[in-house]
Amino acid sequence: MTPGAPPASPDRGGSGAGGRGLPASRRPAGVVVALGAALALLVSGCVGDSAADSSAAQPAPTCAAEEGVTPSEVRFGALYPDTGSGAGVSRAFRAGVDSRLGAANAAGGIHGRQVHYDWRDDESTPDGALLAARMLVDHSHSFAIVGTSGIAADAASYLAERGVPTIGQDLTAGGENTFGYSNVLGGDLGTSVFGAFGRSHGATRAVILRTEVIPASGQIAERLGRSLRAGSVEVVDTIDWTPAGFDLGAAAARVQAAGADMITGVVPVRAFTDVLAAARQAGATIKVAMQPIGYDPVLLTKPRPELAGSFFLVDFVPFEAGTPAHRRYLEAMARYAPQIEQPEQTTGLVGWMTADLFLRGLDEAGPCPTRAGYIAGLRAVRDYAADGLLPSGVNLADKSAPKACVSMVRVSQGGDSFQVQMPMALCGETVR
Repeated sequence: MTPGAPPASPDRGGSGAGGRGLPASRRPAGVVVALGAALALLVSGCVGDSAADSSAAQPAPTCAAEEGVTPSEVRFGALYPDTGSGAGVSRAFRAGVDSRLGAANAAGGIHGRQVHYDWRDDESTPDGALLAARMLVDHSHSFAIVGTSGIAADAASYLAERGVPTIGQDLTAGGENTFGYSNVLGGDLGTSVFGAFGRSHGATRAVILRTEVIPASGQIAERLGRSLRAGSVEVVDTIDWTPAGFDLGAAAARVQAAGADMITGVVPVRAFTDVLAAARQAGATIKVAMQPIGYDPVLLTKPRPELAGSFFLVDFVPFEAGTPAHRRYLEAMARYAPQIEQPEQTTGLVGWMTADLFLRGLDEAGPCPTRAGYIAGLRAVRDYAADGLLPSGVNLADKSAPKACVSMVRVSQGGDSFQVQMPMALCGETVR
């Protein structure tokens, strides 16, 4: 199967292209190790938070039996939406996973083992996710589960009961068996980042946009409100956007009448820009237009002057920073996922970092990995930085109130590029 290509049937699981790739490399004791040691393409790369190449060169020892582990292989399960409303993220996400594994496997694997995966379609539904998780664990005997982001509650509970390591994007989601690298929204309580940023740019009165079209929008709006108030930015109105029957003029009049100088919230980008433009046309002076999620370089493939000057928060170092870690990602994508014409996609990098986090845990589990040992080893990591792709190291031991660090980009005046804002890491504390 071509890396990143969709499966022949959404109802069948099978060996993913990542099955041909192998784990990652880490920076052992000050030695910079090549990501793809045997590949001229990646000869200058290193993945500082992944599995150690020094361990890859050693033959695997004889170990007690563990699901998904043989002397030559570790096999995990990939759970993502190949059909349904979430299917749009799967192609680039899987390509990122394939590329990370391909680069790592070329270096010899983790503790002498190759890393492969089987996949299942969660059908973008809770029932589909639970069925897919059961199939991967009970029938494919996967050592761990890697998912696109959050995993539906029933599936997450099942994986927790079975003690299966589960790797996603959200640091605070799930139980002790669940790991992620992102805390952009600050967990259930929220983070001070949004309010501090808005206030530092002159905002004092904010309007929050939300919509039922995006299930998490209302919950995020609540966290935004707490953060803004903690930063001395008053929330003067909350506007519900709907795809049909939304009165843009009335919304703009509300923004202007409230004396708002900041607009934020999670709605479709088109809706956000429409409200922003209409509010300004109605006479509102908007100092800060900020979207806490939604950054993606493909957004500005065509210029969008109506977005000029607006801000996006990013839970990784944005592509525009052009770091060596970004170059390693792009080189690996070109080699292992050439079907992705524009690899500078958020979902592709999310797949890469999610796979990298899984591989870090596999290295921490040692030469005889067990699920329990994997969970304990990865939980002890206090500075995971995804080879520098995260704005600040993440403490995987802290799920209760971890520090939220984000990057910030601003849309250029021409609306055709993102500009990285400094400092690179903007960190906040949990709002209590």
